[in-house]
Amino acid sequence: MESFTLQQRLDQLTSKGVDKIICGGIECFCIDQLEKRGIDVIHNVAGEAGEVLNLFIRGVLRSGFYCNGERRGSQFPSGRAKSD
Repeated sequence: MESFTLQQRLDQLTSKGVDKIICGGIECFCIDQLEKRGIDVIHNVAGEAGEVLNLFIRGVLRSGFYCNGERRGSQFPSGRAKSD
């Protein structure tokens, strides 16, 4: 997908049935375009994929989480997700 335009990438995700994306950095424009296509974006997430997935499955992953469950940035309240 490297040679695809943004529109082609968005079309590809939509055609594959993607309904949620977990990512690190992403531009607001891209978030808007994804959400217009019904794709939920959990952004500004950093960490090991396994731990991120575990937090997502448990329903506690939110935008702005570090891998250890701490939220980052002043726009998010500080706190930790329990790692049961």
